[in-house]
Amino acid sequence: MKEQISAFFNDHGLFSPLDFTDPVTYFIPGFVLMILGEVFLYQIPRKLFTKGIIKDGVSSIGLGVGAVLLDFGMKAITLSFYFWIYNNFRLTDYFGIKNFNDFFTWKWHIEHWWLWLLVLIVQDFGFYWHHRLSHKIRLFWTGHVNHHSATHLSLAIALRQGWFEIAYRDIWYIPFILIGFHPIMIAMMHQMNLIFQFWPHTDAIGKLGWFDWVFNSPSNHRVHHSRKIEDLDKNYGGVFMIWDHLFGTYKAEGQKTSEYGILHNIHTYHVFHIVFDEFRDMVHDVKQAPTWKAKFSYIFKAPGWKHSGKDERISTLQRELEERKRD
Repeated sequence: MKEQISAFFNDHGLFSPLDFTDPVTYFIPGFVLMILGEVFLYQIPRKLFTKGIIKDGVSSIGLGVGAVLLDFGMKAITLSFYFWIYNNFRLTDYFGIKNFNDFFTWKWHIEHWWLWLLVLIVQDFGFYWHHRLSHKIRLFWTGHVNHHSATHLSLAIALRQGWFEIAYRDIWYIPFILIGFHPIMIAMMHQMNLIFQFWPHTDAIGKLGWFDWVFNSPSNHRVHHSRKIEDLDKNYGGVFMIWDHLFGTYKAEGQKTSEYGILHNIHTYHVFHIVFDEFRDMVHDVKQAPTWKAKFSYIFKAPGWKHSGKDERISTLQRELEERKRD
């Protein structure tokens, strides 16, 4: 069966997703055990396992299943495009794999540990900008808002992946393919980044000292998922917090919050509403906009921009909050 599926993709000029060993699949049993551990060792003893957190978790699993199915086909397109760029337009062979058969030996990985470290850094840098722009451009926000729409934080929420986001999340790595990083290494590191991001989605782990300053952690990610105005649009890093420190988007956790979600929570657990409602609202705003400039602004400016009425962009709300504090 695997050979037939691979042959189908190859016959259509695409890289078969089955020829890519996705590290996420090996971690699925661990994800399940960690979710159950959080439920039985943390949520139930503290009476936090409420109807709301259960419904958020179930809808998150629904989004996760849909994302896995969509991602299967998207991998074929993405990796095929990556290989086309790599084979025809790469600028250097310094970061590549000279003999791909060597890639499947432990000796190659031991000798090229530095290359994996470099791929980790550049891939996380690309993820930072993908994540940040997914908050700052409304078109991209329609694909990412799904992940933030849960009003509780738990490990199950890590599975709450946006479906539209799958269509554009890989474009941020094209510059690294052009430089000469091998597509398989970039794709594998992207998946390892997602695996790392699973465990910060919890209230069960407190602050971790210096670790919080350097790496993504539960403390940092609680800030990221908080719906308090002062916390919004902070801590975008996937593995490292260094990018947030460099570009001014880091915020350390103050008092632990229980207010999660988005500025205006959607109050639904229906998977298709979670996926499509923001996109529907954007289309409605574009149709109602009086000028072409306003129409494009609803697509490409930050969520909350309006051609009339109160400006609810996060940057505006945070500036107004700071002004009130000074007064």
